[in-house]
Amino acid sequence: MALPSPELPDSAGTDGLGPFLEGGDVLVLGKHVFVGRSGLASDNAGHRWLAKYLRPQGYTAQQVLLEPHVLHLDCAIGLVREGLLVVCEDRLPQGIPVLLRDWDRVTVTEEEAEALGTNGLSISSDVYITDPAFARIGAELIRRGLTVEYVDFEISRSLGGSFRCSTQPLTRID
Repeated sequence: MALPSPELPDSAGTDGLGPFLEGGDVLVLGKHVFVGRSGLASDNAGHRWLAKYLRPQGYTAQQVLLEPHVLHLDCAIGLVREGLLVVCEDRLPQGIPVLLRDWDRVTVTEEEAEALGTNGLSISSDVYITDPAFARIGAELIRRGLTVEYVDFEISRSLGGSFRCSTQPLTRID
């Protein structure tokens, strides 16, 4: 099943009605799915469609509000492993989602988040890939027992995407 084709803006420039749902706004944590919404990408109609589609399989979908300048949820939160996340709390006007509030966190600055510092790739519960530009974030993850692999992704990041954008992982098998 695919997301229905969205109603697009008309020639008068009015906004379409969606649904809009973009991969960077979707973070999967077991049977719980977080869907970001800033007004730039995924919208309420996309969230409602996903929630309705996933409900019969036992999933819940929770909308997470983002500041208006943030393109996607993975530009504010990165799920590293169960109990550990990287996050730029300044990008979350309602704070970290309740389900994640007790997790250990590596706090990311607005500048690091703008450069996609939350958009690394967790390839197992023990190994995380990020750009060498985020050595400070990597050092915090190493301090928490992870192996951090650095891959220069500067050119891709300059075009607006990083590791998670390049892979769109839905599940990880350890």
